[in-house]
Amino acid sequence: MRPALAALLLATPAAAQTTDPRLPEEALITVTAPAGRGRVTTPVVGLTDEALLDRQPRSVADALRGLPGVSVRTNSRGETVARVRGSDERQTLVFLDGAPLAVPWDGRVDIGLIPAGLLGGLSVRKGAGAIEYGANAVAGVVDLTTRQEGGVAVAQAGPHALKNLSAAGVVPLGGLSLTLAAAHQAQAALPVARLGALPFNQPASDRRLNTDLAATSLFAGLGGTAGALEWRASVLNIDARRGIAPESDRNPGSARFWRYADWNLTQAQIALELPIGAATARAVGWWQWFGQEIESYRDASYAALGGREIDEDDTVGGRFTLSYKLGPATLRWSLSGHLSDHHQTDVAIPPGTRPAALLYRQSLASGGVEADMPLGNTRLTLGLGLDRSANPRTGHKPAQPARQAATFSAALALKPADRVSLTISGGRRNRFPSARELFGEALGRFLPNPALLPEQAWLADAELGWRAGRFTLTLNPFWQRVEGSIGQRIVRTNGVNLRQRFNQAPATSIGIDAAMQVPLADGLTLELTGTALDASSAGQPLLQRPAQEAMLALDWAPKSGLGEAFDLRAELRRIGPARDLAADGALARLAPATEINLRARVPVLRLGKAQVSATAAIDNLNNAVILPQLGLPQPGRSIRIGLIVGG
Repeated sequence: MRPALAALLLATPAAAQTTDPRLPEEALITVTAPAGRGRVTTPVVGLTDEALLDRQPRSVADALRGLPGVSVRTNSRGETVARVRGSDERQTLVFLDGAPLAVPWDGRVDIGLIPAGLLGGLSVRKGAGAIEYGANAVAGVVDLTTRQEGGVAVAQAGPHALKNLSAAGVVPLGGLSLTLAAAHQAQAALPVARLGALPFNQPASDRRLNTDLAATSLFAGLGGTAGALEWRASVLNIDARRGIAPESDRNPGSARFWRYADWNLTQAQIALELPIGAATARAVGWWQWFGQEIESYRDASYAALGGREIDEDDTVGGRFTLSYKLGPATLRWSLSGHLSDHHQTDVAIPPGTRPAALLYRQSLASGGVEADMPLGNTRLTLGLGLDRSANPRTGHKPAQPARQAATFSAALALKPADRVSLTISGGRRNRFPSARELFGEALGRFLPNPALLPEQAWLADAELGWRAGRFTLTLNPFWQRVEGSIGQRIVRTNGVNLRQRFNQAPATSIGIDAAMQVPLADGLTLELTGTALDASSAGQPLLQRPAQEAMLALDWAPKSGLGEAFDLRAELRRIGPARDLAADGALARLAPATEINLRARVPVLRLGKAQVSATAAIDNLNNAVILPQLGLPQPGRSIRIGLIVGG
């Protein structure tokens, strides 16, 4: 493990340059918003490839837990999503090698199904992010990069038929570079922390009802050069089937009993970079095919089907950027967008006949410019752009007008003292409602609201960083106000309570992210990260936003004559109280909780140049009941043992 900063990447914007060793590998044609010597970026945190080995995550969701300002939860659809500093999950976009992974119909992607074994590194950029990310990247961006060199293989197993298998490597082929990766996640069920916390829809068993999973992922990427042109083409396929835990806080008459009979995401993309005189042009194009089949059952026996939803999505998108010097400044022009078709078929059982599919189409476009300007010992980046959304096909729902809104930002980097950096940033970003928010009914769960308006988020950040040798401290107070924030309410229709999305009163979030690393001895590091958050709208707390999240970790990785002897890691995570919406529309309290996680990686032998290490991972050692949402607690104690080869 690299000293101090390898376990947790704490990059202050004032120092975020291409040569900064704290940043993950930044091959220029795969990074969405590459750092530049004069560029000032908003706060960023992340993990290197070695830190990913230490934490032993199965998925991207596991890897994100514990990063300051990032909250991870599993929703009632079984999807695992990330929220940055109290924002909605649809305000946090996920990119892989420069292309967005979210399915446009829903505006999000299940990060619990993206295998961590695919990654070479990840970063989370918070606040009014770079112009390259386009519309809907309101409060944060999760930037994933695939492996750029070397190789690693992981094999782990645990109770309840748990399996975590992955292998990824980069193979040089003359002047080309081939990246291959494969992963398989499986489990028969998730463990139950405490049976008493599941008053409804759960048998007397330590296995959570209907939480099986089988997911296989394949990735291939090929890159090279042709003269001055750099290029890389890749394709990712994730194929999964899974159960969705039923809500345990409500009686069977109001709970949902769902399964994903099929879930498949395929994304192909190509990235290009070409110097044109003193300018640099970059382009990324992507094609995404997504399909899923959701089965709805009548009760917790999962024997009698009540309905089926069949979704098919086709998306094509691209982004073009051009950067060049203009006097002392650097200009960066960006144009991005996508066009997505969603075909949906809802089958009621009985009678079970399949009606014609409904077609929904959405287009999204963004364009703008950023300028990096040196100002003596300070640096300034300014941005201005325009976002536009249209829904030309709306199934059998009312037609929608096209909408557009301006976006702008500013970021200033200062150096107030030696070893101290200060960055101040802010701006406005826009998010347009996804087609599902506008028109989706979720098999009778939601009442559509085609009148939803876009959200407009005003954001402000200040980040203070202090470094003294291997000691680091980062403090990041933030403020954001979302006008037209989309919330949920209960509407009683024909004697049934339905949820409906609506534009609520402006939502305000204020808080502070903090991160500290303290070297206690050679190879022994103390890490402390956390967020304090107050998020509300019209005096009412925003749902499912913990007041605090913090992690205290000890990482011990002594060195021997042959390198790292072993790595032992202990984490204590504290999740503060929050509020949620009960079935009757009343506010309910989500109790705070504390969990303990342990990790061990011990070298046992070498196979040629590859190190073979035995691993052990225990999640939620103390079997804490952690409630990110009413009726859907996180899993209880989980144990994995296995081997890691390479890395």
